[in-house]
Amino acid sequence: MSSKLSLPDSETINLESSGKSPFLSGSTTRRQFLVRAAGTAAATTGMSALAAALSGCGTPNVNTGKGQAVLNFYHESTPGEVLTYKKIIAKFEAANPNIKIQLQSGNNGAHLQKFNTQLAGGSPPDITRMWEIDYGGYAKKGVFLDLNTFIDKDNQFAEKVKPDIYPDLAKLFTWENKFYVMPDQLTTVALFYNKDHVREAGLTMPSSWTDTSWTWDKFTDYAGKLGQTSAGRTTRYGYAEAWNFAFSATCAVAVANGGHWFGDKAINPGDTDSNLSDPKVAQAIQWYADLSNVKKVAAAEKSLQSQSGYQLFQTGKASMCIVGHWFYDAFSQTSGLNFDIAPVPVGPSGSRSGTNLEGTGISIVARSQYPDEAWRFVKYWGGPEANLERLNWLPTLKSVGSSAEFKKANAALDHATLFTEALEVGAAAAEPVSRAWPNFSTDWLTILDDIWNGKKSAADLKALDSKVNKAIQAYG
Repeated sequence: MSSKLSLPDSETINLESSGKSPFLSGSTTRRQFLVRAAGTAAATTGMSALAAALSGCGTPNVNTGKGQAVLNFYHESTPGEVLTYKKIIAKFEAANPNIKIQLQSGNNGAHLQKFNTQLAGGSPPDITRMWEIDYGGYAKKGVFLDLNTFIDKDNQFAEKVKPDIYPDLAKLFTWENKFYVMPDQLTTVALFYNKDHVREAGLTMPSSWTDTSWTWDKFTDYAGKLGQTSAGRTTRYGYAEAWNFAFSATCAVAVANGGHWFGDKAINPGDTDSNLSDPKVAQAIQWYADLSNVKKVAAAEKSLQSQSGYQLFQTGKASMCIVGHWFYDAFSQTSGLNFDIAPVPVGPSGSRSGTNLEGTGISIVARSQYPDEAWRFVKYWGGPEANLERLNWLPTLKSVGSSAEFKKANAALDHATLFTEALEVGAAAAEPVSRAWPNFSTDWLTILDDIWNGKKSAADLKALDSKVNKAIQAYG
């Protein structure tokens, strides 16, 4: 056997190659957007700015000579996340004295670059953090072990923990019937709103994904009533884009209109599966753009150049925004900001509200010398005790997502469980998980941005479908 693993194609692992910056300067991945945007938001609350990167040198996989296996664990994380990791690791090591977990830090500014270098050099870590958008290329090349091979022999996990994982989240990390990533974080978005603004306007917000009275027309009416002007200038927007227009429109608003990019084939889609021109998807994208271009009830893109949408919301200059739980800490520590969440409004073709589905987790690298020990850590990492240590994230287990502990950790929200309830009622739809993502994401982001700016319309989505499908076909 070769001493080096075959890497996924460079287009898959080098997401910086997707070119256009869809989020913040120099950012091209959803994961980087979450880290950088959350860091900016935290800074505006007076908290210490998140470090740009955490440097660290890897150590070879060794046995300490004390009967102790050393497992190298690669990650790209914020300082706060590392503190959480260390708490979990300490508890695991106390219960498993024959295993030591050695953290290896990557560079947040060069996503997975260090991991890829280790793979190419034949000295990869035993375990790595992994993101839903990235894992498919590695799985296809045999970089990771199928966790099902361990679960099939672990009755306790198979009977008590695996069924507790949100099924759609487990499916998100299942590639060609193999389960490659143990989920550790669920990501869905919701409509954040300023409770004081809503109360002062005499409005009532919905609190259920199945509330079909929360229509586009009602949302537009609310956004108009919540906005404020003075001397012909907008002093408060009823709504502001706080995530990214393309993602919000395609992966949340369209889902709430009964549309889903790639439909039930979002994980490893084929070269005929892109359906952005589906009327349910196209109608939602156009409606979302028209909120600023036609209805004038939302901040236009040019209005977000000096202050982003989440900052407008954070400072009371916008009343509503769609974004994820990752901003909870920043928002909850902002003095005077009284907020809650509601579902995304339901489109005319939708039967209920809808949202996106993303996630992260950890994988076992196939070349690990200690696969059984690695599994012991991975199953603990995905289990209830570790989930309860990570309540600053959305939990991956149903029992934790509905727990009193989760509600207490998110006490600033009256309806915190809306995030997890989306999976319980089937309202969360997976974002595309494709090895060809870097091949088609730039065209998607560019054309959706042009629709937001009024330069193009939903009529251009049919041609975009063709580009996306050709990109997938070219990938092989």
